[in-house]
Amino acid sequence: MNSSKSRNKILTKRTKYNLKGGLRVIIEKHKYDGVFIARSKQDALCTKNLIIGSSVYGEKRILINKNNDSVEEYRVWNPFRSKLAAVILGGVDDIFLRRGMSVLYLGAANGTTVSHISDIIGIEGTVYAVEFSHRSG
Repeated sequence: MNSSKSRNKILTKRTKYNLKGGLRVIIEKHKYDGVFIARSKQDALCTKNLIIGSSVYGEKRILINKNNDSVEEYRVWNPFRSKLAAVILGGVDDIFLRRGMSVLYLGAANGTTVSHISDIIGIEGTVYAVEFSHRSG
């Protein structure tokens, strides 16, 4: 169901994708391309998952069944695990990430932020992630 504000009403499976809002969650586009807000009792920053059914670091996922039998999945982006997510929520002017870009990410650690950057730039883009530490995290 689309409204004039470009909102999609979705259903989440409580057992697997719980966002403390019951079954009704609204996905809204953020001002940055590729970034979304999941609105429910507990709002969450999200990116659209490139590989449906795949979780990178155990993050919560929101599954959407569209009217035409297509499926979309959004991954919740935790600002306590990602500085980029924190500055987006803090209201930074621009994140300088666009679909199709090539990105060099230094200090990738476990890949939390890198995985969301990959979601934002899409399959047209490339992420080069480097971690120098012997033991990340």
